[in-house]
Amino acid sequence: MRISSIECGRVLAILAVMTIHLSPFSNPFDPTLWDGTPYLWLGAIINQLCRFAVPLFFLCAGYFLQPALAAGHPLTVALRYCRPLLGLWLAWSLLYVLIPFNPLAAVSEGYLPAMAGQWQMQLGDHLNVWWVGGMIHLWFLPALMLAVLLLALCWRVRLPRLALVAGALLYGLALIGGSYGSLLGGEWALLTRNGPFFSLLFVALGAELRLRGWQPDARRSALLMVAGMGLYALEAAGLLRFAAVPLNRHDFLLGSLPWALGLFGLLLANPSWGKGSWLERQAPKVLGLYCLHMMLVVWLMVFGPQGKLLWWELVKVPVLLVLSLLACRLLATNRISGWLLRAR
Repeated sequence: MRISSIECGRVLAILAVMTIHLSPFSNPFDPTLWDGTPYLWLGAIINQLCRFAVPLFFLCAGYFLQPALAAGHPLTVALRYCRPLLGLWLAWSLLYVLIPFNPLAAVSEGYLPAMAGQWQMQLGDHLNVWWVGGMIHLWFLPALMLAVLLLALCWRVRLPRLALVAGALLYGLALIGGSYGSLLGGEWALLTRNGPFFSLLFVALGAELRLRGWQPDARRSALLMVAGMGLYALEAAGLLRFAAVPLNRHDFLLGSLPWALGLFGLLLANPSWGKGSWLERQAPKVLGLYCLHMMLVVWLMVFGPQGKLLWWELVKVPVLLVLSLLACRLLATNRISGWLLRAR
């Protein structure tokens, strides 16, 4: 079952993820580069406006998986769903561990010396690496798999709404140990963005909406989305004011829930949006784009223009999108490498 508006929403979501990772008006190698300019605030606002993406992915997963879970043998369904995702996670984790972030340094200094710092960054956090894999963005795949497995377990014991309760509890714990940690004694060493802390509630909500046969109203969905964005903005501003938590620290807040639900409802209420468009045609590439784009992000940061260049900050996300689509096309030409782009 494919819905044009949802397919287009997924493509916009992967573009938002790319924007978060490439961080316009922010430089991880020189965090002070844009200090003292209004662009620093612009970069943080852009980062937070893109935070609808991952919740939307999770909602879609639960919504479209629910009929199969309800049809019987939910654990079998979940394992069949997760097995190819696990293969992708392992394969891409290995690639990110083996491919140098700076190939020129690997040639000039030798592979092992050049990789030592990279491996320390990737694998040095022993508490969280198991929830992430070989590169920071791959946390999404284990989080999705764990949420699906927990949801299937609840269906197996004939308590599907137990997943909502468990998801809400985990969500609250994740906020306490994450964005709200500075108000409550400090953030946890365990990064609560990872694992099922946030993912379970969104996946379970998506399944619940499908179970109820939700028929959203476009106007109410738009109001819910705007209200969620407003709540999210108030939370972020309050945490900045009272706990000095940077704006771009937040992956999820309480406002993420109505924001994502409103957006999802708006898309469902307008199923023909984007039908036949270029955006809809890119939808099958979303998973592959998610997996591969981070290597291109790293190479753009290493080899791209350096310094405070306004033009580069404006164009680097479109450049990343074009390069990622070209990389997808290149990998798709071979059956073996093409497997790295899809879970089916």
